Amino acid sequence: MTSELERTQTSSQPLDRLVEDLQRLRNTAGDVSYAEIAALIARTREAHGTTPAAARIARSSVFDAFRTGRRRINAVLVEEIVRALGEDDVAAALWRKRCLDAQFSARRSAGSVGMDRPDASGGPAESAAPHPPVAPLTSHPDSRTLTVTLTVALLVGCVGVNLFGDGVVDKFHLPVWLDMIGTATAAIALGPWHGALVGVLTNLLGGLQGNPETLPFAPVNVVGALVWGYGYRLFRRNRGALRFLLLNVAVAVACTLVAVPINVLVYNGVAGHASDLVASTIGAIGAIGEGLWVAVFSANLMLSLLDKLIAGYIALLLARFLLPLGLSRSPGLGRK
Repeated sequence: MTSELERTQTSSQPLDRLVEDLQRLRNTAGDVSYAEIAALIARTREAHGTTPAAARIARSSVFDAFRTGRRRINAVLVEEIVRALGEDDVAAALWRKRCLDAQFSARRSAGSVGMDRPDASGGPAESAAPHPPVAPLTSHPDSRTLTVTLTVALLVGCVGVNLFGDGVVDKFHLPVWLDMIGTATAAIALGPWHGALVGVLTNLLGGLQGNPETLPFAPVNVVGALVWGYGYRLFRRNRGALRFLLLNVAVAVACTLVAVPINVLVYNGVAGHASDLVASTIGAIGAIGEGLWVAVFSANLMLSLLDKLIAGYIALLLARFLLPLGLSRSPGLGRK
């Protein structure tokens, strides 16, 4: 009886450690309910072509994966669970491998319990070779290096998209800005502070390229990135077309509230953009006063709504290709 109990406890230890780590991941992701995890898994399966009936998974099956004292565990289900909790494909594959390694270690431990006891002559019996420890998910330098490299490359690309959009506006004198498409893309696909970094670099490089008037507007790019990034994640489990539309409107309003004081106090309402002409048709711009503030605010908000809708939807399209890379938790570069 005692021997069987010891055998069970020993054989379940590697899987218990894995389940405890899985539970910690669930808590870190916001203590997501088992029913919600099951719904997210079913939704992902359907997105990959599985019929709704076949994609459905019971809440009890998900709950069972978080139960300690197991002798076996479904590695494929664990892989789906960690994806539902926000992990990328690389991390999910590592979790699956860890499940297989833990099960192999558990089986070896179960078969070696009796072999570790001394034999009848009092001498030690032949002991099984110690099983290799399961490597933690953070001990894969090659994956981390690749992720950081891709993230840096995407940040540079997003800055390039911003500068290209700004150049198009200057060339054709368009009544929009188009200098935040890359900011929005980075904020959605990588994280809000990645987007903020893209925004600051855009204004800095724009100033160095002969447009010094863009430098004071760096806070506008930062605010837009934070609203896009955090807003997108706020509704990540309940997204919809209307919510994304309202998110872009919120970005437009936030950017206007930051841009107008800069425009009026630093440039007296004339920042050298096509929006200046729009402002002049809304109200008199003769002197600094209430008329100037109202005119600049109205013109900026009107054009900002158009600009942020364009930037937001283009960014969402671009982010569709970047989100599967799972770079929003890039080590060393901030988290979403």
